[in-house]
Amino acid sequence: MPFHLADASAFTHQFVEGPYARVPKELACAFTASFLVSPLVSIIDKAIVQEIAGVGQLIKTMGVATKDMIVQPKQFLNGLSFRLTFLVYFGTYAVANLSEAALDFYQVKQEETRKLYKVSAASAANIGLLAWRDSVFAREFSGPGVAKKATPSMTIAGFAVRDCATMAATFYFAPKATEYLILEHDVNRHMAEIGCSLSIPVVSQFITAPVHIAALDKYNRPDASTTERMAQIKKEFGKVCFARGLRILPAFGIGSFSNNKFRELTIRQPNEELLLTRRITRRITQLNDKLRGRRTAAVTATSTSK
Repeated sequence: MPFHLADASAFTHQFVEGPYARVPKELACAFTASFLVSPLVSIIDKAIVQEIAGVGQLIKTMGVATKDMIVQPKQFLNGLSFRLTFLVYFGTYAVANLSEAALDFYQVKQEETRKLYKVSAASAANIGLLAWRDSVFAREFSGPGVAKKATPSMTIAGFAVRDCATMAATFYFAPKATEYLILEHDVNRHMAEIGCSLSIPVVSQFITAPVHIAALDKYNRPDASTTERMAQIKKEFGKVCFARGLRILPAFGIGSFSNNKFRELTIRQPNEELLLTRRITRRITQLNDKLRGRRTAAVTATSTSK
């Protein structure tokens, strides 16, 4: 899947730059992609925490945060939710990009080996960073009625289980479903890849949402009974499923696509016509040729009129 973090083929891009030139570009691409994806994800995830804690309504909280992002962008970007979310995705994309750069440097060509290393590294980074970030979210955004305390190990474990399931859906079940659609139903590969890479993680939220709710409720109400915990899951299940499904688009669509697109535009490869610098040069040349043609036509027209 060329637009996806799961793509590890040595022949997708065939980047030819050495590590000293390539690594800063890989980090810059991760930085830019993370900046694009983090605003929406941070808004949704903070709203989920506040919804479960009972200190805000999901849609209303998302609306207020979106307005703040537009009206007060500096304050929004300096906010804790955006900064922590940015670190999560920058860390994930940076590890994925640098893993692929290392595999290219050591000339590892076997696709399954490359995929194992790249996906394992990116998944470990994402799971660990999200568990850390969500433990901070639980502490900071659960409202004044919840005393700030160390995040229980059961809460952190719940976050890890949640993200392991999402990673399994993304990197194992989505490719399997893609191949099934292509081989058994002759679906266009590009459409199958896009559809499965977004829909399978969304569907997985029906499994992970109860775990997420229980993990946050464990922080908010550590002494709640099993019956009370199940009632909370039932109450919040629909909203949390919707919100966590919504965040899949930026997290697994916009972020992964833009990260790989930026890499294609900036890192040298055999087909240098794909590079941004070449595209800009080509457009400038075409524009100059067009302007030169117009001037020539104008001069010819003037000469003819005389």
